[in-house]
Amino acid sequence: MRKTFYLMFVAVMIITACQSKTKTTSDDTDAIRNIEDQWAAANKAKDINKAVSLFASDAVVMEPNIPISVGIEAIRKSWESWFSDTTYLHHTITQTIDTIEVSASGDLGYARGTMHYSLKTPNGPVEYVDKFIDIYKKIDGEWKCTVGIWNSDKPLEGQ
Repeated sequence: MRKTFYLMFVAVMIITACQSKTKTTSDDTDAIRNIEDQWAAANKAKDINKAVSLFASDAVVMEPNIPISVGIEAIRKSWESWFSDTTYLHHTITQTIDTIEVSASGDLGYARGTMHYSLKTPNGPVEYVDKFIDIYKKIDGEWKCTVGIWNSDKPLEGQ
């Protein structure tokens, strides 16, 4: 009987020790939502420094129709090009978050949503809707985007 008690006690201790000590809270999802809101505002204002500051240093960005960007400097270069492209009407950017989920361990999460914007075309402005996923990692207690990818269901005008 004593042997069974000790075995059960050890089993409970092992199970308890293996459980995650970090609990996901609404603070985590609120933090990610706040970052997504900051991004939308930075994109609308073409604020490259703010936009890039939301990425991890080794982040990867996979934009439609261009090579992958790895690291802050590559992302900065790509977004500088995007912000200088006058066919994009940046002031029209709006964003909707459909889902934010955070892992039970509280160190990984993602946001999924849509971004609406207009492009100048020879026939006038055309609205586009992109869908996106941003993957986040908590680094030194702060959420940073480590992977961003987006695309559209419709090709850009003229393609």
